[in-house]
Amino acid sequence: MENEIMNEKSARIVRLDKSNARFEEKNGFLALIFTENGEEQRFDRIFLHRAFPYELPYKFISVLGEEKKEIGIIFDVDDFEGEAVAKIKEEIERKYYSPIIKEIKSVKERYGFSYWKVSLVDGRELSFTMQDTFKNILHTSDDSLMLQDVDGNRFTIASIAALNSKSYRKIELYL
Repeated sequence: MENEIMNEKSARIVRLDKSNARFEEKNGFLALIFTENGEEQRFDRIFLHRAFPYELPYKFISVLGEEKKEIGIIFDVDDFEGEAVAKIKEEIERKYYSPIIKEIKSVKERYGFSYWKVSLVDGRELSFTMQDTFKNILHTSDDSLMLQDVDGNRFTIASIAALNSKSYRKIELYL
């Protein structure tokens, strides 16, 4: 099969693209119709996982079935067209949702926790708590950060340089 790649350990990797895969919504979930060797297989609920979530957000997307067994890999979302691209990106954005922080109002430390009050680019204000703050701030590039709170929610600072000086001083210690 031309969309199949074998490595030295004989692991089977199936490349999913518009020639062998169709995506649709079924019961509120993303579904896949996959054709292999002329035989159609349906997966009523699939899960998408980024291999490189920060560097290549729409490339090398692992597609898993309900049993969390890999069906194949989308090498590039642009290998699909139109509505399929929109459905795939919508599902990825839903899973990897990360509000973008515009301003940091306050950060207070107490007993190993930090309590954050921030403003988002969409105008909302919210509060969240981080434990082991240094460990839960990830540099996703030279100028951007991803923060993870105690509940596993993710928040993005798209540009450290774009923060106002008061916001920067509040997080400077963690950088």
